[in-house]
Amino acid sequence: MITMFELTILLFLFPLVFPTSSYNPPKITIHRLSQQPIISFWLNQSQFRFNYNSAFLPLPDGTIALVVRVQDLLPNATSNYDVGPSKLAVVRQLNNNPTEYEYIHNEQIIIDSEDRSYQIAGVEDPRITIINGTYYLFYTAVYWTPSHEWSAHAALATCQSGKNPTKKENWILHSLLFPELSWSKAATLLVHNATHQYIFFNESNIELALATTNDLLHYQYKNQSFIETRDDYFDSELVEPGPEPRRLSDGNYLFLYNSARRLSLPNNHFKPNWDREYNLGWVIMDGNDPTKILARSQIPILSPELDWERCDFTSGQWAKRGLTPRVVFAEGWKQTSPDQFILWYQGCDAVTGVAQVIVEF
Repeated sequence: MITMFELTILLFLFPLVFPTSSYNPPKITIHRLSQQPIISFWLNQSQFRFNYNSAFLPLPDGTIALVVRVQDLLPNATSNYDVGPSKLAVVRQLNNNPTEYEYIHNEQIIIDSEDRSYQIAGVEDPRITIINGTYYLFYTAVYWTPSHEWSAHAALATCQSGKNPTKKENWILHSLLFPELSWSKAATLLVHNATHQYIFFNESNIELALATTNDLLHYQYKNQSFIETRDDYFDSELVEPGPEPRRLSDGNYLFLYNSARRLSLPNNHFKPNWDREYNLGWVIMDGNDPTKILARSQIPILSPELDWERCDFTSGQWAKRGLTPRVVFAEGWKQTSPDQFILWYQGCDAVTGVAQVIVEF
């Protein structure tokens, strides 16, 4: 029999992450700010064929930029799926307008696949947190194993306070976050307070890591699940972190997450053997203890609906433009008020869109 003292110790070591029934969650909705992509090769906004996985990068002069995953076809490509390694580029917003951005050139690359051997197959999944003026850019480093299989590791680059984050030479690449793991990706950081900093990462289930130092560079893997997939829901196949959690007006955190479910019509597109659809969900995390989940979305707040988000046989000219059909995926947002956000998301692993998130209590 477990005593109350033993139960207290167990709850301390393994905190419950199930939604709390007494919490009354807010209404959370998303409204697209543009019916067209805001960054797209086909709309003459980039020299790269694919422009997606966009993270929010506020600049020291008060203007806004994005860190965008860019990718091109291989020289002898015969289809959209013959692609080269991804890179990360910085693109500035124009005219203080969330739908207008400068043209993306190769000179805007800040992290290249060739910068480290462990990312020679590509860099992706940027997510940015700023602490005391220093930029922490978490990304996924991808390479091929000797047996020619994909391998991914969560990685970190920083740009120190006072440096210009649009310049490649100002970014310092650090060690892999979890070199002991054979697979880790899509990390995002929450600095809860001076003693509790959390890394959320991975894609089958979202895991949790606790900082072991105060330098925000080194983390200890805890093998602790945080958000798990759910049978018969929109997130039944996969869950992956979105941008960093942010506090709402009630003091709790809103955390967006990406997810996947099986397609009911897996052959309704050109991509071979693809049978998933990606949607966006959310959880509310306890403002006093972010390891506790107070509420979780029962339905997605953003799903592939527009042609450039579906890229299937119903999408007209977009049917052959996307890398991955039926995908919306978010990694960057700006908090414009305690309960409103500008959210950048991608469609079909090909283009970037923008929307507004509204939280109503």
